[in-house]
Amino acid sequence: MPYCHTVFQPIAPNEVESLLSTFTIENFVDGRAAYHLGNGSYSIDAGENDIRAIYDDEDEVVRFFCRHEKEMLRYEKKLKAFATKHGIKLSTSS
Repeated sequence: MPYCHTVFQPIAPNEVESLLSTFTIENFVDGRAAYHLGNGSYSIDAGENDIRAIYDDEDEVVRFFCRHEKEMLRYEKKLKAFATKHGIKLSTSS
């Protein structure tokens, strides 16, 4: 799964699941709360399994990765629009 370039920062540990749930509800049909998976990532796309989030507690950032590289641009747009709407500071990774 390739990583998206968009990174949310800084996000406090106690805000991660709520923030990701809001993203899911606002951006996916049948949106429901995001949930933590056993491997450290979060399911954030209402069960579509095409994009996931992972919280880096050391840097207090949320990174995203997609199942298919061809869908990255679509998700990058959603992430940036959500961040703008909610006043989330962004950084980029390469």
